[in-house]
Amino acid sequence: MDILDIFYNHVIKEALTGRVDCYFYYNIVFNVIIEDKMLSSNLEEVYEDVIIPTLNIQNKEEFDRLLIIYVNKCLEFYDNSNFHEEILNGTLYDEENKICKEKMILTLLFANASLNDFANPIFYLNRRINFLDSLTCNYDLGYSDILNCNLAISVTKDKINNETPYQFVVTLISLDGSTFELPRIKFAVSENKAYIYAIQNYNKTTSSFFKKTNRKFYKVNEGFNKDEDNNEIYGDGNLNDVSSSFLLVANMLITYLITQKVNEFYVCPFLIERWNSKVIANHIKEKYKNIDYNELYKFQLNIQSNLTEKFLRTFLRLNYHCDNLEIKEYPMEQDSNLHIVSNNEIYSNNLLLNEVSYLIIKRLKTNNLKK
Repeated sequence: MDILDIFYNHVIKEALTGRVDCYFYYNIVFNVIIEDKMLSSNLEEVYEDVIIPTLNIQNKEEFDRLLIIYVNKCLEFYDNSNFHEEILNGTLYDEENKICKEKMILTLLFANASLNDFANPIFYLNRRINFLDSLTCNYDLGYSDILNCNLAISVTKDKINNETPYQFVVTLISLDGSTFELPRIKFAVSENKAYIYAIQNYNKTTSSFFKKTNRKFYKVNEGFNKDEDNNEIYGDGNLNDVSSSFLLVANMLITYLITQKVNEFYVCPFLIERWNSKVIANHIKEKYKNIDYNELYKFQLNIQSNLTEKFLRTFLRLNYHCDNLEIKEYPMEQDSNLHIVSNNEIYSNNLLLNEVSYLIIKRLKTNNLKK
């Protein structure tokens, strides 16, 4: 399959219209500059509230080289469960629409790009290639006195539609063998820097073990005084308004990454094409389902604001607890990310956060000694 032909003659052309056909449609739109030649979408004139980024390809030879490497690595990384059966058996492929694995990979590559990534695509491609080089792992951490259960962590492959190739999973295990998961974190690593994109709750259980343990998560509030500095810096209730399970798993991920020699963390709260996808979908709903766009937009804006703010608050709150974490840049100072660094093993003023960190550090150090 000619990757460059698919990208330049199909993905780009379709992205200029706001919809890329990969058996089902991805609502994605961007302009393109190819060595000073501009290809522009007019979608802003058609759909209000879309924010069209520009893919700035200044070194086409290097961009093309990296693009081919990335797609081929993805073909090795993602198994067939990530692709629709009609794509796999080739019955949809033809010279006109080029529906295939490669087209889907190329489309999703830019669905997960930030505004800064569109402006610096060679840096972005190198980073996404490095993301695929991380390794899965599983560790039993042992018993938590505070939570009265055993803990396990794992880094597992994620689905191709999600933001990163990997996710961080924490499992709680009762003494009788019952289990449930904390929210999963979508992350990946490049050059000893971690990029964290989302925290998502997949847990559906309402078991007595979950209810009993969930109440103990509120111990993360110990050591936090919402009236001390917080009100002046963040606004009333800001850092107080976090999910305890989100804070706990964020603490565990940062601790794990530090044991892996990762000491820089980029929290990525907003992906422009995921916003555009919803805007375009809302306009389509208005046209074909006669649903008021303004109401859909208000709902989208509220959901996006809550998600973005809650995500950032989780890591700002973790920084509040931990002396050895330092915020280097806030979103929109240099780019759209929250940039945090650490120069030591994580340590906080909270007993629960410290205990789970200690279990990870102890387990990983023991594992390293056995190597």
